[in-house]
Amino acid sequence: MNKIAFYGAINSGDYKVVAAIFKNWLKTEDLDIKIRLSGEEIVYENEQIYLYSYNSVTTEGVTPSFLLEGNMSKTLDEVKVLLQELWQLCQEQNISSSFEYVEVTEDGDEVTEQFYIE
Repeated sequence: MNKIAFYGAINSGDYKVVAAIFKNWLKTEDLDIKIRLSGEEIVYENEQIYLYSYNSVTTEGVTPSFLLEGNMSKTLDEVKVLLQELWQLCQEQNISSSFEYVEVTEDGDEVTEQFYIE
């Protein structure tokens, strides 16, 4: 069965804010948050979704952000709705974000065009 791979960025360097957005979006408190010397990582996994997000290396003058990637065992339309919900939660916090998603095979080969939410 194919999955939907997704990628994106949330333009905040505050892991607590990003974790709160993810908790609201995923409707769970069960996030695995790791504080590392090089930044923070947030992981969530269940039968339907895998999410990995990390604080990207910041360069002076560049907005800090959390990059994310993962996959969902859902349809393209369902993932579109979910990522639009995530985008809206970011907007409510005045945080810019963008996401893309694509259907992939078990081997990771893309079988549809990429779709964007910005």
